[in-house]
Amino acid sequence: MKKTFLIWIPLLTLLTACSSLDVVQKDAVRAFGDVMEVLAAEEYAPNRWSLTAPDETAWFFFDNRSVGMAVDAAPFVAAGADLSKLENAGEHTINPGKDSMYFSSPGFDMPNQNVKDSAIDQFAVNVGALRKYVGYHAEMDHYNIDLNGAMFEWAKDITTNDKDIVFVLNPEPLIAAGVDPENVDGWLYAQVPVMQDGKEVQVYKFLKPVTLK
Repeated sequence: MKKTFLIWIPLLTLLTACSSLDVVQKDAVRAFGDVMEVLAAEEYAPNRWSLTAPDETAWFFFDNRSVGMAVDAAPFVAAGADLSKLENAGEHTINPGKDSMYFSSPGFDMPNQNVKDSAIDQFAVNVGALRKYVGYHAEMDHYNIDLNGAMFEWAKDITTNDKDIVFVLNPEPLIAAGVDPENVDGWLYAQVPVMQDGKEVQVYKFLKPVTLK
């Protein structure tokens, strides 16, 4: 049965005051650090970190060259997906030996950036480089980062939010590849509000919300 799930899919709001930009950037990093106090970042390769969903079917990863998300393709294949129809499917280093779908932040490549000593230091650099892709939604109290066909969200305050992190996928390419959206194990197929042409409309997304506490 379809469900309605309130979550923010951000419009990249223009914040004209530099102080506002600094507050969002700084606090997004602080909030991500709070998440990592509960769900530790794993260094899955030298100077490459990831947060793994408790069911081990989704990963948010970052290093000095990229920010991205990988998703185990198995539940989608079981629901009918033909991976040959997806450009972003195949083996990924974060989930070796298994088919994945993976998404990366647009416009981010810093090959000359010094690798940072800790996950939170590196993430702070990444947020600064990707500032225009980082958003905040007051109603849901979430920060988020646009990953070009996917999104990763984290709570501003994990002590009060029951959705500490959320993995979000656009369903259209998956449905076109044969997925039955109502039968993907471990994912919600739910409506979320977005703004289009100045109006709020409901669109479907695949969601994996995670409560860490």
